[in-house]
Amino acid sequence: MTDGRRRLWVTFPRPRPDAQVRLYCLPYAGAGASAYRDWPRRLADLGPYEVAAVQYPGRENRLREDPAIDLDAMAGEVLSTIDRPYAVFGHSIGARLAFELCRRLRRDGAPPPLRLFAAGCPSPQYPPSPVRDSDLPDDEFAARVDGMGGLPAEVLADPELREMVLPVLRSDFKMVDDYVYVPEPPLPCPITAFVGDVDPEATEESARGWEEQATGSFSLHVLPGDHFFLHSSRSRLLNLLAADLSAATATADSV
Repeated sequence: MTDGRRRLWVTFPRPRPDAQVRLYCLPYAGAGASAYRDWPRRLADLGPYEVAAVQYPGRENRLREDPAIDLDAMAGEVLSTIDRPYAVFGHSIGARLAFELCRRLRRDGAPPPLRLFAAGCPSPQYPPSPVRDSDLPDDEFAARVDGMGGLPAEVLADPELREMVLPVLRSDFKMVDDYVYVPEPPLPCPITAFVGDVDPEATEESARGWEEQATGSFSLHVLPGDHFFLHSSRSRLLNLLAADLSAATATADSV
């Protein structure tokens, strides 16, 4: 559904009216929809797929908004755009949001996704860290973010840029710190998880629990890279993702 209606949460960087599958992509902490700017073209080369990049508030074209993410508002807009088979991808905090988005869509009576892709994120029921990163003083919080490698060093070194970026990151980290897993039945779809082989934030062990949240198949891929392997191992990630989408589409067509 790309009818030109003004939307806040769902963007279509490269609309494909003939796409067989739409992939909703949720960004990592501090990022906006542009984190997936290369995906529409690259996925189009791999199959009949369209990318819908989710835009969080407080960044890019929503810069003036409060950065707190309203899951209900996001789910409502995603639901209004579902007009074909779809899958959901999220990285880091985006994977946690993608999981809760799929749960919310189920409660709202939406058709289930073909597959959930969870990258760079421990399973939701995995024991959380005892450290609340969002409560750290600015300098310690900036060092924590810098250690993850998600921002250029010049951004954190520039006082004006740092003042602009840190509140958004802190808001996103707070959502992770405040997250409380509530057991529900597994999602009515398969799940694929991805982790980086040198990512301390989401290890192979911490991601295995995603299998408990799946109905049907589960796969876990370990790709070269740190927490931001979705950029450094992008080609391999997209090839694996496209293969899963192709298999899911073939299975749906045969039912």
